[in-house]
Amino acid sequence: QATALLVLVALGVELWAGATLTTYFGGAVIQDRFALFAKAAALLTAAVALAATDWTAEDSLHLGLAMPLLAAFGVMVAASAADLLGLWAGLELAAAASVVLVSLRRPDLGLRLLIVGAMASALILVGLAFVYATAGNGDLAAIRGVLVNRAPTLALAIPMLLLLGGLALRAGLAPFHVGTLPVGLGASPLGAGLVIGLVAMAAATVAVKLAAALIPIPSVYVPYVEAVSALAMVGGGAAALAVRSPRPRLAYLAVGQLGWVAAGLATHFRSGTAASLFLLGAFAVAATCGPALLGRAEGGEPAVAGFGTVRPVRAAGLALAMLSLAGAPPLAGFFGELAVAAALAQSGNFVLLGLGLVGSVMSVAAVVGTLRVLFIQSPLEEARRAPAAALPAITAFSTAGAVAFCLVIAAYGVFGYPILGLADQGAEALGLR
Repeated sequence: QATALLVLVALGVELWAGATLTTYFGGAVIQDRFALFAKAAALLTAAVALAATDWTAEDSLHLGLAMPLLAAFGVMVAASAADLLGLWAGLELAAAASVVLVSLRRPDLGLRLLIVGAMASALILVGLAFVYATAGNGDLAAIRGVLVNRAPTLALAIPMLLLLGGLALRAGLAPFHVGTLPVGLGASPLGAGLVIGLVAMAAATVAVKLAAALIPIPSVYVPYVEAVSALAMVGGGAAALAVRSPRPRLAYLAVGQLGWVAAGLATHFRSGTAASLFLLGAFAVAATCGPALLGRAEGGEPAVAGFGTVRPVRAAGLALAMLSLAGAPPLAGFFGELAVAAALAQSGNFVLLGLGLVGSVMSVAAVVGTLRVLFIQSPLEEARRAPAAALPAITAFSTAGAVAFCLVIAAYGVFGYPILGLADQGAEALGLR
């Protein structure tokens, strides 16, 4: 309770400090509207996830409390970074937190995540090094100023392929999800939330800031982003429809929605970036808190059969998380995907828009199957419950956390228009017009 309260206090301080647009540490840290939006979303996500977690399903109370805070701090570092080094450092902080939590339960999966992360870091560093060599400066604003007078070249397009490949590997976007997604499925509920949610948010935050810096020459990265987003939207929806177990389905729904975030960046317009930022906030809350709400019930569909009868508040939260990730109206994910779809239509990219709609239809169909199991099927008898089908413990605090998640995800949709306005201010702060 004290940790969640501390995060909420930090959120209040961040909102108060965000009223003043300034820089710190000699310009290395920027406080602007983009940083304020991303940091507020990360802190709110961490607070709700800590409150909603079933701590009887976690392997370490102290590390379970500390690592989500470290991951949120990594997102905050990346959001406020003024140069390439800050972006990389923030991403690595968030990724390190996920490795620690995964290793507590499955050291083999922790080692796998560490190796995959090393490959992603190598690709990202090579790409950042070429960007630095091309611009002669690591400052994001200076890079953009230099690239205004540069023509797109193959020498920069190839390193951008490596850079975006590394970010996609970190975020778990299809087809690179084969590296990180199995790790998240074997971790504790909170560890899975970090891998699927906050680490992906950190990678997407880095991608947004890099896309804004490279906006003078969009042709060096837009084709790659379009391809990855199309694969993620369609592949995530198809995979979610193919699997039946709730946690893998939740993970694939997250992959599909992250593809929509990437599609917004492919428009290379302010409206598309604002829509991606809005959707990223909704994605972070649902993808991080979804596994925490599921708790110990990891044994496939039978584990959550009748969940709405025996754990109604958690079942409602899990249903809202999956519906939001699928883009079902009238939740936050729907309005985010609608904003991205409008930006795609404005840019004339109807092929990508059509593929996204196909993926969303498959995602919603997958969620309907899970809702049937949650609220229509009869629950297992207690004598027949295996450890993998154990129900989450009922505590006043975790129940309050589940209620808080339901309120947050519903309010994000109800107040979608003003929140989208804040996201638009964030895109404007990146210099987009």
